[in-house]
Amino acid sequence: MLLHNSHPEAIIWDLDGTLVESAPDLATALNALLNEQGQYGHPVESVRPMIGGGVALLIERGFKAAGAPLNEKERDALIPRFMDFYRECCTQSTSLVPHARESLLNFYNAGMLQGLCTNKPYEMTEKILHALDIIGFFDSIIGGDTTPEKKPHSLPLLTCLKQLEVKPEHAIMIGDSGADVGAARHAGVSVILVPDGYTSAPATSLGADYVVGSLADLPASILPESPWRQSA
Repeated sequence: MLLHNSHPEAIIWDLDGTLVESAPDLATALNALLNEQGQYGHPVESVRPMIGGGVALLIERGFKAAGAPLNEKERDALIPRFMDFYRECCTQSTSLVPHARESLLNFYNAGMLQGLCTNKPYEMTEKILHALDIIGFFDSIIGGDTTPEKKPHSLPLLTCLKQLEVKPEHAIMIGDSGADVGAARHAGVSVILVPDGYTSAPATSLGADYVVGSLADLPASILPESPWRQSA
């Protein structure tokens, strides 16, 4: 479902890999957990494609890659300990990706509503947004524990849109992964991906409506005459 004849009323952002580079701090927490459990850790570049889907999946992927796969009960039992580690380091090395603040400001100045829909727990999300001084850009913030479901389920995105009072056909999701595409598709929302995010598959292979070169291209990409609208 693409927007052809009007400007969108709202932009819904993903966080990790889209607006912020959080892999270093996530790797620190994951490796601390692995080390505590007698396992070797992973370099940041190996952790990057493990991110997405929430904390439980990150733990599951991390232990599997370490040669110590967990069952669901074992994995879930480690979540509180991971959160202890991540709570202490989640703003140490996390930073905005290039052009993130500029893009947020451009849409803000254009009078557009902006929401955030992430699988990261709300507590850490809010802490990071405050640390990076971007929390004021968002009119709705949905964390991975805000609703009973996570992306790629549609519920988090639809909850965000409900808070913004915007219909799905009048919004655009901006993300970096298949989870973002899945949530958008299930919710009936157009979706643009940025490259080089937290996914092991190329962004161009994930089924988005359009893939931009970088966040710097976003303002132009949502205009009615942009390529992704013309080709639909």
